[in-house]
Amino acid sequence: MKTEVVQDPNENAIQRFTKLIMEKPSFARPYNYRGVAYGNIGEIDRAIEDFNTAIRRQENYAEAYSNRGSAYRIKGDYDRAITDCNTAIRLDPDLPVAYNNRGIVYKLKGETDRAIEDYNTAIKLDPNFAYGYYNRGIVYHERDEFDRAIKDYTKAIELRPNLVHPHNNRGNAYSQKGEYQRAIEDYNAAIQLKPDLVEAYYNRGMAFLHLREWEKAKEDLTTAKDNQTNIIIEQFRKEYKNVADFEQKHGVKLPEDIAALLTSPT
Repeated sequence: MKTEVVQDPNENAIQRFTKLIMEKPSFARPYNYRGVAYGNIGEIDRAIEDFNTAIRRQENYAEAYSNRGSAYRIKGDYDRAITDCNTAIRLDPDLPVAYNNRGIVYKLKGETDRAIEDYNTAIKLDPNFAYGYYNRGIVYHERDEFDRAIKDYTKAIELRPNLVHPHNNRGNAYSQKGEYQRAIEDYNAAIQLKPDLVEAYYNRGMAFLHLREWEKAKEDLTTAKDNQTNIIIEQFRKEYKNVADFEQKHGVKLPEDIAALLTSPT
């Protein structure tokens, strides 16, 4: 029986656009789109090379500037990222993705008011731009404005039901509101979309802890630990000083095996 090998769609895109580049090397768009595909597989330097070439071929190519700005942001070069996004916006003031990309950089720089302004503009330009809602939701979430975050995550999910992280993030917002059953429904959806999303197993496990469903909690936390050993300990330490701190804050006594899962590296 033959096993079918499914090729990564980004690899397919790279091959397709490389062929176009060989046929029409003076065209800018194939370089831009191949750069996006390289970025999607983490080859950021090759992506930037392609965006550079696209811009050389077409100096007013706003989308290529925006994409290069996104690549610089991934490399942590926020100043160059903002410069490229500014150029993209100057060339095409109606390009939602450029505002979204710049908003992400502002958020990373801690300039959250400016980030929200950019996400608002992206959404105004394209009310169906799911990523604008999702990224604005992240800012509201970090400000503990959970209802506004949930509203934005929900809109992103309505527009793009197959996006994984809005489900996981909305689950986190519901958890922080104490609505653990609704949170679990979102973690279920995230895991269904991406069965190897370790953080969703951890988050669902913690929700089960709050509901005192020990066996379900243990199963999820064990899955998370088996797939990424340190995620449980690292995340738990971000939220609580220790097990006693968790127990005091939530008025619960954890079973010893679960307490060990949350604190022991082995």
